Amino acid sequence: MKKILLKSIMLLGLVVVSCDKGELSKEPTNDITSFQKQSSLFNYIESTHINNGSDCTNNILIFPTWDKYWETIDQLDQMIDNDCDAFDATVPNGISDDDYDALADAAGFDEDNVLRKFEEDLEFCSLRKKIESLENNWLDQQGDGEWDVNADPDNHFIDDETERALLSYDAEVIIGNKKDGFVYYKFLDDEGNYIEVHNGDNEAISQVSQGHIPTNNPNVVVQTPVKDETTGQCKSKVKEVSYEYDIANGKRLKRISKIRREFGANYTSQTAIFKSKIKAKTKGYRKKNGRWRARRTWITAGIGGQVVGEPGLAYNACDKALDPIYKQKERRRRRVKVKTTISPFNGALPQLQYLSVLENSLFSLHKQGDVLIINKDFYGMPVN
Repeated sequence: MKKILLKSIMLLGLVVVSCDKGELSKEPTNDITSFQKQSSLFNYIESTHINNGSDCTNNILIFPTWDKYWETIDQLDQMIDNDCDAFDATVPNGISDDDYDALADAAGFDEDNVLRKFEEDLEFCSLRKKIESLENNWLDQQGDGEWDVNADPDNHFIDDETERALLSYDAEVIIGNKKDGFVYYKFLDDEGNYIEVHNGDNEAISQVSQGHIPTNNPNVVVQTPVKDETTGQCKSKVKEVSYEYDIANGKRLKRISKIRREFGANYTSQTAIFKSKIKAKTKGYRKKNGRWRARRTWITAGIGGQVVGEPGLAYNACDKALDPIYKQKERRRRRVKVKTTISPFNGALPQLQYLSVLENSLFSLHKQGDVLIINKDFYGMPVN
């Protein structure tokens, strides 16, 4: 197969990947406009095409650094909140969910407008868009009884819709710049397992993206983190996904609670890809016109203490208590989330090894209206 080189351009300063021939290169080119697009919202992001089995025009994004990747998620989350709050300010108090939907439809408002605009601006086929379509097809098959939760496409290991908007269909991204080079990443799970491809090896990128890991190729690096040791005293890696039902009122919710330690580097460096985090997310469902959907309803997500509204504590390596944690968000949305992200290099905690929780120290709160209320101890959740 004929190889085409991936070209660079001084003006954009980013790598281009040929969409129909699939090999990275540093050779100049006269025409890259059909293969690469720069974001008008975030001028440091570009979209391009790799040979990953998708026929989308642009099927992967390029970020200059991991810090910019995570910064973009935070900025998009803030833009979503601002957009939703601006619309909510025009809505009368005390209206029903159906009346709220009618006002939103008339105004052209949707809480996902920000993410859709981000994707459309880059002409990018995102993981978020793929899962949204698959989830709607799955919900069409669910009735009023127990759902087939094991088949829920939304239970992807990338469980954040905003982050999904930054990743390819197969959870891929490119990080780098013209000066330092570019690295392709494919995430395999949220345990810290991922694959890197260096030196613009487009053949290896194509193989990895389609599920084949080439052997004896120095450009391909498989990253596997050191596993946490969990003792009876504390837990540092838990996750629980559970579906709650309020059949009498025709509503349901899904709750996601998670603690993850940082990974992607050793603790003497400052190159960790992911930081230690604690997260609680609530997703609401309503049945309308005979179909279940993730629809806007009054839901809550929170991180705090055993008593709702009071702060809780996480620990550094089961030992040192961190600052009290209390976060709560209550909105009429399809989903709400709260999270605490802690870097071991934020100055205050230079020796942080990993987050952990003790029994009855930190709780994950989820509500739908005032009927479904769940406040779960992180410590009591499965280690996974």
